[in-house]
Amino acid sequence: MSNLVRESALQLWLSQTFDIVPPLLTMVSGDASFRRYFRFQLANGDTAIAVDAPPATEKNQQFVDIAKALNAQNLPVPAVLAADIGAGFLCIEDLGSTMLEQILSADNAAELYRQALALIVQLQGSKREDLAEMEAFDQVFIQRELDIFADWFAKQELQASEEWQQTCDWSGLCSVVSQAILEQPYAPMHRDFHSRNLMLNQQQIVMIDFQDMVWGPIAYDVVSLLRDCYVAWPEELVDDLQQAFLSEKSAQLSGSIEPSTWQRWFDLTGLQRHIKALGIFCRLDHRDGKTAYREAIPQTLEYVLQVTKRYPELKAFHQWLSPIAKGFIV
Repeated sequence: MSNLVRESALQLWLSQTFDIVPPLLTMVSGDASFRRYFRFQLANGDTAIAVDAPPATEKNQQFVDIAKALNAQNLPVPAVLAADIGAGFLCIEDLGSTMLEQILSADNAAELYRQALALIVQLQGSKREDLAEMEAFDQVFIQRELDIFADWFAKQELQASEEWQQTCDWSGLCSVVSQAILEQPYAPMHRDFHSRNLMLNQQQIVMIDFQDMVWGPIAYDVVSLLRDCYVAWPEELVDDLQQAFLSEKSAQLSGSIEPSTWQRWFDLTGLQRHIKALGIFCRLDHRDGKTAYREAIPQTLEYVLQVTKRYPELKAFHQWLSPIAKGFIV
């Protein structure tokens, strides 16, 4: 079904659902998935966001279930006003258009990130049984994400020869990052907690795009935020913020975490995420024609090189990737 046909069907559904004339839909944004967002006006003059989320590709029921559960836990997420799961149409609360990415500056970054980190602590304090059913970020899940790099960055983007995995000790890298992830305490994990999935509404940070939430390692959302693929900060600020998180998080844990252990978790969990992201950015280009995400490849490669240089067991991967990265990093 074409986008225009789906827009017409979405307008009709909104008209019937809210007893209004078919509303004018103003495109707000698309994203890395196949979802599209539109703003429209309700009968009382308020605005809401209509979401075209094709059911063949999008996790609409998960979004609705998780939004309800997070709202019940007093976590800041948009309320779902209406949903047609079968058609792939949602209507959610309008939280404005201000993404965290748009307002970050050197002057406010520390304070805004501390607010965001406090939100992670709050989320991780939720009990698993109080939230919607979540898949576990287990060994199979971890490897499936790493394989996105192998399929789309190494094979599709680089056209790498069959020997690339042996040259860079790919299996060794997968083992190292998996072990660092699996030995951490697990908690509710947003899985894409960064500056484009956080909005500022009435001075409060609000989470969006949470339908992929899983039960996962405590460092994942922290490194997603602080080593964001779309915006980078001085390492001194990142260090200060992650240590602030660890201090606050310790109150939730039965035992303390050694700073060196935390740093290893933070680095290697981030490495898994950034390696996956490189594959996703290339997949968005080669498969979906979304070339804009290539702009994030250089920064993401910088993070990968930074971490692989730090750990001797990742030397082979660092040596393999370093000359390749020069073709992407200006």
